[in-house]
Amino acid sequence: MSPTQRSWSTLWKSRIEQWLLDAIPGEAVDGPLARYYRARQLLALLNLMPLISLGNAVNTVVICRVFWNELPHVWLLIWGVTVSLAMPVGLLWWRQLVTHGHRPVAVPGAGKLVVGHVITFGALWSVMPVIVFPQADHAQALLIATVVVGMICSGAFMLGPMVPAAWAFVATLGVGSVIGLLNSGYATSGSLMVLLLVYTTIMGAVVFANGRTFMSRLRADSETDRQKQLIDLLLRDFEEHASDWLWEISPSGHLRHVSARLAESFGLTQRQLQQQPFLDLLAALSPAHDADGEQALARLTTCIRMGQPFRDLELPVAVGTDVHWWSLSAKPLHDDRGRAAGWRGVGSDITQTRLAREELARLANQDALTGLANRHRFSTELGRLGPGQDAAHRPCALLFIDLDNFKNINDTFGHGMGDQLLRKVGARLKSCVLDGDLLARLGGDEFALLTWRHADEADAAALADRVLTLLSEPYQLDDLRLESRTSIGVALAPRDGGDPQSLLQCADLALYAAKAAGRNTFRFFDASMAETARSRVRLQQELGHALAAEQFTLYFQPQVHLGSGEVIGFEALVRWQHSERGLIGPGEFIPVAEETGQIVSLGNWVLREACRVAATQWPDHLRVAVNLSAVQFRSADLIELVDEALTHTGLAPERLELEITESALIEDHDGAQATLMALRSRGVRVAMDDFGTGYSSLAYLRRFPLDKLKIDGMFVRSLDSDTDAQAVVTAIISLARALHLDTTAEGIETQEQMVMLRALGCDDIQGYLIARPMPALDVAAYLTRSQGGQGEGTLPHGLAPSRSGVTAR
Repeated sequence: MSPTQRSWSTLWKSRIEQWLLDAIPGEAVDGPLARYYRARQLLALLNLMPLISLGNAVNTVVICRVFWNELPHVWLLIWGVTVSLAMPVGLLWWRQLVTHGHRPVAVPGAGKLVVGHVITFGALWSVMPVIVFPQADHAQALLIATVVVGMICSGAFMLGPMVPAAWAFVATLGVGSVIGLLNSGYATSGSLMVLLLVYTTIMGAVVFANGRTFMSRLRADSETDRQKQLIDLLLRDFEEHASDWLWEISPSGHLRHVSARLAESFGLTQRQLQQQPFLDLLAALSPAHDADGEQALARLTTCIRMGQPFRDLELPVAVGTDVHWWSLSAKPLHDDRGRAAGWRGVGSDITQTRLAREELARLANQDALTGLANRHRFSTELGRLGPGQDAAHRPCALLFIDLDNFKNINDTFGHGMGDQLLRKVGARLKSCVLDGDLLARLGGDEFALLTWRHADEADAAALADRVLTLLSEPYQLDDLRLESRTSIGVALAPRDGGDPQSLLQCADLALYAAKAAGRNTFRFFDASMAETARSRVRLQQELGHALAAEQFTLYFQPQVHLGSGEVIGFEALVRWQHSERGLIGPGEFIPVAEETGQIVSLGNWVLREACRVAATQWPDHLRVAVNLSAVQFRSADLIELVDEALTHTGLAPERLELEITESALIEDHDGAQATLMALRSRGVRVAMDDFGTGYSSLAYLRRFPLDKLKIDGMFVRSLDSDTDAQAVVTAIISLARALHLDTTAEGIETQEQMVMLRALGCDDIQGYLIARPMPALDVAAYLTRSQGGQGEGTLPHGLAPSRSGVTAR
């Protein structure tokens, strides 16, 4: 045999083996499932056995009746009974070959026993073609041929699930038929022989095809079962170890395959869950009077009825005494014809996730300190006033509320006390808020109230006045009793602004106006405020240019000793020589410089320039007084700046007097004391400016090293008309004398005021009665005039006030 022939032989051999393995179960291919497949083959045959027995009985009766007179009766009866009983006996015997447990299994050797039984049965029927067929007449021979061919065909189809048995039956009857033809005297027996062999071969091939199809279906079903078991195992493990649970409903809407986890989630038994439709179960668990729950259940019902898949649908359910939140996802099922076959989905308890999400939302929209709405929530609500929003055309009022002295309280008594105060303020403001209004803390000591119930000016004014009264009442914070004042800016929509940004700007400008009006009051926005704000912005921009262009100049106002009438020095007052507006007073640009931080560079220039003028143009006995802002006083570079100015100009330290306000001392006790000690150690004098308008604390007067108290002009101008002002001035002078401090009265304008101050024991005076502030070049002439007309105990002549009621600066 050539190599090519051997390869073809091997190929065909392997293919035939593979075909046989596909059609016949075996341990080598199917392993432990081989006996299960054999049992399924036997069960398939047993299902057909009643029909086979009926056909067998009919054939037996017909044969016996036709040949009753042709064959011995005993022999025919024995053959007929044997053939007829073969099927019932086989039915009983084959049932014993299958054991039933978790799944049916064939006993060992069952296939061989069935093949042997089939061969025996086929041999019984082969008696007819082998013995009777050669002796029969034409009609009888035709009957036998018909029955045998029918038996071959029907046996091949009915025994098809078990290929070896079918082949054995077909082969047995085929061999018997061949023998009968060989013994017969038909002239056409050769042709019939060929046809018989062809039909037998064809039936064998049909048997193989049917057996192969049957085994393929068995193996496919087994693989499907295996995958299903694996999926069930994974799903059970998933449900046991995960928080989710699976659910499936039938076309009628009832749950099927209810797991323990699902029953536990519903708080019901598995039987109870299967008695009611799924939607009815959820409706029964839905919390009463819960709008979110009703809306979610309605959406779920719509999706299921419309066959629409859904994902992460959240709904509340009442399980026992607790309300849980579930998240459901599902998609519809369809059968092979595309008809609805129910729903399958997954559910999970998201109660903790929902609570965490709600807590995050609360924190994102609520101020942690006061419990009020925060800036984010306020901005979101205010955004509804914009064009195209629901609240765009609803009139409303916006109140900006700001505590006037919170920073001082916070710095003096600590942040803990400040937080307590803010909580108290928030609680009081809540009592003014009606349902539907929004109260928010914007940050620090700033609050905002957006109200639709007080939308007109009269109602808003009444509300603002009520807030001022409520917040002005004392606060009890631990063992401390504090008072706080409030400023309020009010803007009305749509009168003042039709969009959120405009309304915010208007309320902010109104708040600024309330603070400028003396604080502890409220102001409505008007158009002039916007113009003032624009002017301030221009002023801020021009202020920086003025510093670079050296547009500032100093004016000097004399200070006179009240007892001797001698000029003891001058206070340096800054003026702005604007290129377009002319001379601008400090009252207009100093507040702007303080807000922008430009006050530091401006104050440094004033200090250096004042020292230069005094050192180069004045007699050595005259002092120069320079105002320091609170920001400049707290600067770490102040001492270095003073040293530099004195060294650079050559001014004696004792000729420099620095004036500071009470707020500069209150905000940083330790730092202020260290700065004052450093200044005093250099010989620089320090005066307390505007004394009597702030805290006027005796404690810091004793603690801080000062040289002078300057009585504010507000008291001096009312000295001859207000007994309270007289009492305040008297107290200040007495206090200064007790502490060995000098006193200077500012803003003196009348002879009567001067006489009263001399009687009270004031040391120095300053104001329009003495002289207006003058440029540096006019100081020398002023000193000459004052010395020429001065006698002992008199004041400079010719300097009567030009008008009454004007401030000294």
